[in-house]
Amino acid sequence: MNCKKIILTLCLGLFALTGFAQPHILSHRGFYTNPKVDENSIDALREAQRLHHDMGLEACEFDVHMTADGELVVRHDNKIEGRLTCQGSKLAEIKAYTLPHGSKIPTLREWFQQAKRTPKFKLALELKSHPTPAKETEVVEKVVALAREMNMMDQLCFLSFSLHACKEFVRLAPGSYVILNSSNMNEPVTPAKAKELGFAAISYHLSVFMNHVKWIDEANQLGLDTYLWMCEDPYLIDWATAYGVTWITTDYADRMLPYAQQLAKDRKRLKKLRKSRF
Repeated sequence: MNCKKIILTLCLGLFALTGFAQPHILSHRGFYTNPKVDENSIDALREAQRLHHDMGLEACEFDVHMTADGELVVRHDNKIEGRLTCQGSKLAEIKAYTLPHGSKIPTLREWFQQAKRTPKFKLALELKSHPTPAKETEVVEKVVALAREMNMMDQLCFLSFSLHACKEFVRLAPGSYVILNSSNMNEPVTPAKAKELGFAAISYHLSVFMNHVKWIDEANQLGLDTYLWMCEDPYLIDWATAYGVTWITTDYADRMLPYAQQLAKDRKRLKKLRKSRF
């Protein structure tokens, strides 16, 4: 499938919001909160895949760093323990470490190998910030090369808090679905700017969107998707539905997904939410 077909499929299919549909659910760091497994571990990915199979979960998010010897690993925090870090240590040192619930920190290749078992399950790859723009470009190159080698591009979208990294994904993977992440309430990128930069979506902390609610309408009008995080309470699904948010990110997909699915069936309540906008 070529790049244009990929982005068209994502935008018009999975990543589209139509009518009174509830926001889609993006599970954060795989799915690790019930049962307790290590976040961003292969077990967390398997649990997310289970929710995909059993409950219709559409996507999960995970985080990527590059080690000191140029390997890609899946973990949220750079710091691991003591002097051990994702970006400052070598892969062999990182692989020797055992996470609290017994898992090992996976490589991106290992993550992709497991993810390929559910090809319709979408993955949001968050590239963590690295020390310099040049280093981030190198990491983006490696991520895109591995995704292409393993035929993972159809399953992936890319996101980062780094504006440079997002721009590099647009440049190095033309037509890919790129999301800018931000928790900065004072200087976030506007929907119009995100569109100009070639991004497909903006992912903002709830404090940003709640202080810039007009941006949700603006993003929808521009054909951009919106991601609201973190959403751990059904009230925020109501809020997101009222304002037309496309996706919510949550640690509790097993709770938020049934609520959102039930809300989608309640046409009367949906109409009231859209009318009231709180």
